[in-house]
Amino acid sequence: MKRDQNNKGEEKISKPILIKKYPNRRLYNTQTSAYIVLDDIVDLIKSGTDFIVEDTKTGEDLTRSILNQVIYERETTQGDHHFPLDVQKQLILMYDDAYGKMVPDYLRESMNLFFAERDKMKSAFDDIVTHNSKQMVEFNERVAKQNVEFFNQSFELFRAMSGMKSGASEKSSEQSASTDDKQHELSDIQKQIDALQKKLKSLE
Repeated sequence: MKRDQNNKGEEKISKPILIKKYPNRRLYNTQTSAYIVLDDIVDLIKSGTDFIVEDTKTGEDLTRSILNQVIYERETTQGDHHFPLDVQKQLILMYDDAYGKMVPDYLRESMNLFFAERDKMKSAFDDIVTHNSKQMVEFNERVAKQNVEFFNQSFELFRAMSGMKSGASEKSSEQSASTDDKQHELSDIQKQIDALQKKLKSLE
């Protein structure tokens, strides 16, 4: 049973959910008023919900047998084994052993220790992932900033080079125009010389 606190801070004992098992092997959740399957039992366990399975005819507590059935189905699933063969054999041997009564407490404490260490490892792993994710974001931001700066520098360089080419083209055009003007002037002078030469010949 779980202990919950009400609004006044007083503790109240919450009763476990009653699940009825009918002769047709169907399970009925009296809290939700719905039939459930073994996967729903697993969901209750994962959520930390306390429950009891009772036979509808005899009132016998079938919780252990239902949990054994869940474990059996999980263990017979290929690739999802938690109990190695040697451990299964050792557990069977302990039923007839004088120290067999110590097994439940030993297993309970071992599992509690395992879950405590698992939570620590999970917390440490989450911290590493969070830290690395933060570093990755910062790294991506730095790379993006460097790319923008590089683009701007490249664009400014391109503009500068384009301006030089444009200036060179204009200068070249001016030089070409100046050359053409000189050629025109020389042509005019040559024409004038030719005209003078014709007049001189006509005077002879």
